[in-house]
Amino acid sequence: MSTTALLTTTTTTSPYSPNRMDGSDDEITGVGKGGGKSRRELPAGAVAILKAWLLSPEHFTHPYPTPQDQIMLMEKTGIDKKQLKNWFTNARRRIWKPMLKKQLEAG
Repeated sequence: MSTTALLTTTTTTSPYSPNRMDGSDDEITGVGKGGGKSRRELPAGAVAILKAWLLSPEHFTHPYPTPQDQIMLMEKTGIDKKQLKNWFTNARRRIWKPMLKKQLEAG
């Protein structure tokens, strides 16, 4: 096989190849622009409500909503329980913990 033929065969791609030239991912796996569930951000209003709860003085020392708090937050934000739990798991890691660390360093 010649070098040109080798290059031609290695650069051609099928619609299901992970090396597609159009930037989309493999349609079979449902990743990227293909099918499957896409990653969606929560509505800005919902995030504002959740952040306000997390950073409020009465919850800052223990950022874990009670079952009653969870129901109230789900009703106010319109998100489901899984989204709520995921948001709090991420927020404690990305927002709360760095703030707590900064406060402890400041004295």
